[in-house]
Amino acid sequence: MHPRVKAFLLFLLFVVGSNVLAAALGWLLVLKLHVIDTHDRSWRPGAFIWFEGIGIAAAFVATSIVARIGGLPLSRLGYAPTGALRQLAVGSLFGLTAVIVLVVAIATLGGFTFGKPVFSGVYTLGWLVAFLMVGLAEEMDYRAAGLLTLADAIGFWPAAIALSILFAGAHYFLKPMENIADALSVGLLGLFVSFTVLRTGAIWFAVGFHGLFDYAAIYLFGAPNSGNAGRPIATKLLTGGYHGPAWLTGGPLGVEASWLVFPVIALLFLSFHLTYRPLRYNPPAPIQEENLGGTA
Repeated sequence: MHPRVKAFLLFLLFVVGSNVLAAALGWLLVLKLHVIDTHDRSWRPGAFIWFEGIGIAAAFVATSIVARIGGLPLSRLGYAPTGALRQLAVGSLFGLTAVIVLVVAIATLGGFTFGKPVFSGVYTLGWLVAFLMVGLAEEMDYRAAGLLTLADAIGFWPAAIALSILFAGAHYFLKPMENIADALSVGLLGLFVSFTVLRTGAIWFAVGFHGLFDYAAIYLFGAPNSGNAGRPIATKLLTGGYHGPAWLTGGPLGVEASWLVFPVIALLFLSFHLTYRPLRYNPPAPIQEENLGGTA
């Protein structure tokens, strides 16, 4: 069997395995054991931590199966431990800075009022943990074993583009009130974090970026979100709010649907390229035929 075909089969195994495991864990923990109150539809850190924890566990088990069958170490599937904490920290700084620049630009054009902080240590820490878990779960799904096995099959950038389109499509078709601006920005941000995996060889920068981008947008600056019926979370930090046209503020979809996000994304690509100039990504080693059963 051709190595590219084997890599594609590993990609399919990861996709099917992670989704089946997530569904099974969700059924067991949520529907049978009732670990969270499903009647309360409000956004709260505890619910996020449970749901994202299910996704993380499912993706990790599926990744471990792929690594075992493919004869690949986890480090070659996006989990290289070298420099992980530093990459997580730098990625978090990039995510936080991107949202600050975006919100300040919106405020400068009259689309945001900061208000006053309503500080709660429980929510400040709880939402930080919750959104870091969102970042970890989604990057494990889209930018770790999934991206790197598909990249071994069809090439890195075709794989990154395909999964970014899938990522954007999931937002556009599965969340209410979505529009083209939001789907486009989500897709471009997906390409950006794929680029960080290409340069660093791991998902840690992407996890930090994703987690702190969401944390800053939704908790610190109280952006609404279509998944929360187009409202900001009740426990946001600042009392201010957004006002003005949707092209400026993003409307009920939040700041990532603002048209000002696109120059910010361009700056993200440029600044990351200048910060991580050496190409550090190495594609996975050729997949061992015997681990997939049979020969060509």
